[in-house]
Amino acid sequence: MKKIDVNFKKPSQQQLNSLLELYQTGRYVDAEKLSVSITEEFPKHPFAWKVLAVVLKQNKRLNESLVASQKSVQLNPQDAEAHSNLGVTLKELGRLNEAQASYKQAITLKPDLAVAHNNLGNILQELGRLNEAEASYKQAITLKPDYAEAHSNLGLTLKEQGRLKEACSAYIKAINLNPDFTGAYQNLGMAIKNVKFNSSNVKLYPLLIRLLSAGNFERPNDLAPSILSLLKHDPLIKNLLLDENFATSLKEANSIIGSLDKLKLLHHLMRVCPLPDLQFERFFVTVRSLLLTNLYNIEASPELIYFLSTLSLHCFTNEYIYFEKDEETELVENLETEIMQTISKSEQPEAIKILCLASYRPLHQYNWSKKLEALDNLEEVKLRLIEEPYTERAIMAEIPMLGKISDDVSSKVKAQYEENPYPRWVKIQIPTKTKSISEICADVNLHLHSESIKNVIAPAILIAGCGTGKHSIGTASGFSDCQVTAVDLSLASLAYAKRKTAELGITNLEYLQADILKLDQLEQEFDIIESVGVLHHMNEPMTGWRVLTDLLKPSGLMRIGLYSELARHNIVKVRKEIALQKVGTSESEIREFRHSLTESNDENHQQLTNWNDFFSLSMLRDLIFHVQEHRFTLPQIKNCLDELGLKFCGFENKYAISSFRELHGQEANIYDLALWHQYEKNNPRAFAAMYQFWCQKL
Repeated sequence: MKKIDVNFKKPSQQQLNSLLELYQTGRYVDAEKLSVSITEEFPKHPFAWKVLAVVLKQNKRLNESLVASQKSVQLNPQDAEAHSNLGVTLKELGRLNEAQASYKQAITLKPDLAVAHNNLGNILQELGRLNEAEASYKQAITLKPDYAEAHSNLGLTLKEQGRLKEACSAYIKAINLNPDFTGAYQNLGMAIKNVKFNSSNVKLYPLLIRLLSAGNFERPNDLAPSILSLLKHDPLIKNLLLDENFATSLKEANSIIGSLDKLKLLHHLMRVCPLPDLQFERFFVTVRSLLLTNLYNIEASPELIYFLSTLSLHCFTNEYIYFEKDEETELVENLETEIMQTISKSEQPEAIKILCLASYRPLHQYNWSKKLEALDNLEEVKLRLIEEPYTERAIMAEIPMLGKISDDVSSKVKAQYEENPYPRWVKIQIPTKTKSISEICADVNLHLHSESIKNVIAPAILIAGCGTGKHSIGTASGFSDCQVTAVDLSLASLAYAKRKTAELGITNLEYLQADILKLDQLEQEFDIIESVGVLHHMNEPMTGWRVLTDLLKPSGLMRIGLYSELARHNIVKVRKEIALQKVGTSESEIREFRHSLTESNDENHQQLTNWNDFFSLSMLRDLIFHVQEHRFTLPQIKNCLDELGLKFCGFENKYAISSFRELHGQEANIYDLALWHQYEKNNPRAFAAMYQFWCQKL
């Protein structure tokens, strides 16, 4: 093994200390300048090369980092940490076998280097060697029991093996060791949403509350089914859900509300998303009705105010999807009149009356809503039910428009989303770090037909049909150094999206009102175009798709989402029922028809109640009341791609890919749409949401 020449010229200790301080304090620009200076003056000293490699990697200059890292290892082949650092850079460049060799060399030199064991585990996991990955992570934990990252990574491997309870335990251990470990929270959220609980576990409540309330770790809608399955076993609510006559008097209702006051997890969930469960829905519909009916006999206790605050936020979030009887409608109208008259006399209505009304109707629709003072002590209610909608009205006037929307179908679709911006959301999952196009391609396992797209450092991205911003924000916060342009037909949706974008501090995202048919007026080409759940609502989907293709640079990537003909048979049947019965799209008509579905024993109707979309008015309208819908088969999509000069690069649905391989074998070509069509005929619900896939322009 090569020996280090002890006689070569060395930098001073002061220079080395200064370099180390710059790096440790995050002053990477200065650290790079000094490390470059030292390597030029003392080219045989490994430490400056080692720091330079890490700083360059920090700035995503991976190829330069690789050169510096290799130089560091060459100059000091006995430095285990340098080998481990080299492995990190090689991994990010996708050179997994070389990275594995570097980590193993680091471990050979220093068997107790926990970080190298952890990093080796990452490589083994990515290579699908889960048992070996598990062993590496456990070795890292043995060497360093408080190694939160290793616990979290172990959880990922256990999850991949289907050992969800053990995975959750590993994530919880990581969080206990580092309460600010965002990645562990996100991993816990991903694991939790795949679990259906069969017993109570109150120890999970604080962690789940943090998942829902702090940061943007996971989409609450995705967590809701699992959290509800856990809450159903809680003694405070279990029997109430099973008892159809649980509340027949005001006294019983007050007792129930007092019990629910102790279930903070339920309150947190209700405040951020719809509850996709009919048992819980019937429970809250009954309690809401009982409180309205007895409004003038209720004592405004702190527990009742808290409950009604939660209920009003919840009903606002699900867009008042809950069914109401005729007598409730009459009482609500009377309450509206009473509050209006009270305010007209320059008096203030009681908070309990405002909250009761807010659980049935959106407060911001009333001209008097900004005059309310009774909500001043209920900041979240006032903010979300009044102030934010008013903010969106102001934002609408600021959004630029690209030409007039003249197409008949586009105009009808615009009108639908102006009435019901889709979807209303409170929190979203934000990636813990941005990724390069190369890293995204590796994550999704895309089969590229040209590698040149990976060389794009700062991609220009178009989101065609961004709705209320979940999609555009996810993309803008996911790709490194990207600039995103997001368009939609609906000003109401765009205003919602722009408000949430500003709220999250995202600055690389611009919004524009436009019809896809007019996007040629942008006079700009894009590296990536994403249009998910949009083209199938156009009059001629291929016309819109062709416009998008023309805007895509050669070798550019496109992410598309389209409805499946095979997966939506039951949706088609229900849409036909709606047409035959001439059900309108007013909120009351949608609520009435939805109520009939919940009371029906028809299989198609029952299937619908299992969709998360069933529990929000805008989402339900989008699901079965949409003014325009096309559906596709995979052979049709193949023909579309061929006609447009696009090549299929892969589906996003990892579960479907795993199931596909079970049918066709592990070596089957997952990029063959003919094989996928055979798979879907055997599994018609595989793409129930929609086909989501990537393609590339030739």
